Amino acid sequence: MIFNKTVSLILSALFFIFLGLLFSSISVMFLKGGLLPIVGLFLFVIFYFITRLFYNYLRNDDYYKNTRQRSSDKKGEKYITKGDFDIKKLFVVVWVIVILILTSVSLWLYSYNNGLVY
Repeated sequence: MIFNKTVSLILSALFFIFLGLLFSSISVMFLKGGLLPIVGLFLFVIFYFITRLFYNYLRNDDYYKNTRQRSSDKKGEKYITKGDFDIKKLFVVVWVIVILILTSVSLWLYSYNNGLVY
């Protein structure tokens, strides 16, 4: 099962936001000091590559292989998912969305409890 390109890009962006929120939550609670921007830039690059791996996971499976030179999409073909149903891939997508919501709520609650947000 593969997702179409637009859905894969949106889910990859959500995954990148999740990684950023997760790092923000952890850094706000535990890290203090001047090295935080440097660590943030370093992790931004790592998060980019992790997000690219997630995008490739969504766009490829055993039957369909998508590269820059070859695409499994036909001209004019419209689909959300294509191929055999894969429960693991669907679970990962739902998990990313749920954890993104929980992470953003936890960061907001932490900020609210510390008086950073009114």
